[in-house]
Amino acid sequence: MTHSSTTDFAHQRLDAFHAAMELTVGVERLSADLPRGHADLKDQVRRAASATMRNITEGANRWAARDKAARFVIARGECGECDAALEMIERLDMAAGHDVDALRRLADRVGAMLTGLIKRHRSAEGSR
Repeated sequence: MTHSSTTDFAHQRLDAFHAAMELTVGVERLSADLPRGHADLKDQVRRAASATMRNITEGANRWAARDKAARFVIARGECGECDAALEMIERLDMAAGHDVDALRRLADRVGAMLTGLIKRHRSAEGSR
């Protein structure tokens, strides 16, 4: 994964951010092709992917370890919600021509990275 950054914000240094951005872009592309009549599911998967990326960004740019961990916990929940929506899309065979399984693996990877970030910042919080 290539990380091109024109800013020095902390989130640009996190692999979790870049993977979440990749997930968000993939979900946006997939949702553009979802069949009509499923606006609620389309909206849900898009919002969950975007919220994952945005909460990682917000957490990375906070100062206090407690604040960082709290945002990463929210991001992990949103990532799980994104995965559940993707699973529903997959089970309903709504995404012909898209590799939903690849997006679900990416969501799992983002979730794992967030677990590590949560543990790291909760540990830092406890050492003060």
